[in-house]
Amino acid sequence: MAQPHLRHPWFANFISTMSAATGVGYLAACYTVSRWLTKPTHRKIQSTPADHGLFSEGLTCDTEDRQRLAGWVVTPPRPRATVVLFHGVRHTREQTLSRTVFLGGAGFRCVAFDHRAHGESTGRRTSFGLHERHDVAAILELVRRRWPDQPCAALGLSMGAAALCYAAEHTRRLDAVILESLYHDIGSAFANRINSTYPPSFHRLSRGVFWMTERRLGVRVEQFAPVNRIASLAPVPVLLLTGEDDRHATAHDARRLYDRCGEPRELWLAPRAGHTDVCEAGGLLYRERILGFLERHLFPSDSSTRSLPADDSLAARAWRVPA
Repeated sequence: MAQPHLRHPWFANFISTMSAATGVGYLAACYTVSRWLTKPTHRKIQSTPADHGLFSEGLTCDTEDRQRLAGWVVTPPRPRATVVLFHGVRHTREQTLSRTVFLGGAGFRCVAFDHRAHGESTGRRTSFGLHERHDVAAILELVRRRWPDQPCAALGLSMGAAALCYAAEHTRRLDAVILESLYHDIGSAFANRINSTYPPSFHRLSRGVFWMTERRLGVRVEQFAPVNRIASLAPVPVLLLTGEDDRHATAHDARRLYDRCGEPRELWLAPRAGHTDVCEAGGLLYRERILGFLERHLFPSDSSTRSLPADDSLAARAWRVPA
C-alpha cells in the first residue's frame, strides 16, 4: 500500500489539534483521516507504452459490482504467456510501465488496468485491496477469455498485491503470482506509516480511524489482512519480494507473510530498495529475479534459462514499433 504524503503542514497541524480533543473533535479528526485514506485518485493517463516505443491496445472491463475499469494490453510479436499487472494505491497503470518494458522484451504479453477509484476507472473510494478484489476477478476472467491457451501470471504492487490475496479463489488458478511490497495487515501497515511519516499525535487516532473506516466501507478491520488470505493462494507458486529499506511493507512483515504462504514459495529482499522503487533500485537483479521465477513456473519443461544480457541493455531485448 503506497504512502499518501502529508503535503500541507496546516493539514497535519489541524489533525494533530483535533486528535488531542475529545468527543466531536476527535470523531471529526478520525473521519477526516479515514476519508483522506480512502479518497479516489482519478486522473488522465500521462505516460503510455508509446512513450517507450511500444504499441498498446485499449481495454475496458466491468466488475460484478458495476465498476468500469480502463486498461491496456501490450503484446510482443510472439507472446509466450500473459502477465497481468496490478498497481498500488494513489497510482495508476502507469506504475507498471517499467515492468512492461522488460517483460515484453522477454516475450510476455502485459495487461494492466487502473483499479477502481484510480486513474481513468470509475469508483468513489479505495479500500486497500479489499473491494479491489472484484477488479482482480473481472480482469483475470477477461484474460482467460481472450487468451485461454497460454500460461498466465500476475504481478501485484502493494495494494494490487493485497487485492490478489483477497481474490485468492481466482488468483490460485494462475500459473504464478508475484506479490511485491505487500502489507501484512492494515493495523501494522498503519502503525508503520505513523512511526515513519506522521506526527506522533496521530497515534491516538488509530482506533477511531479504524472504527470510522469500517462504517464507511461496510467491512471489519480484521478483513484487511493479506496474511490471513495468502495461504489460500496454494498451490500457485508465489514470489514474495519487498525492499530491504521499505518502512511501510517491511522486511520483517515479508518474512511473516512468507511463513504463512504455501509451497512452492520464494522470498527476496531487494537491496537498498524502499516501498515504491523496488524495480528501479533492484535494476538488473530485480529483472533477473522476476524473469527467472516466471520461466521456472510458466515453462517448466523448457530447460533453457532466459535472462537479460550481461550489459543490462534493455535495447538488446526490447521490441519496438516500426517507425
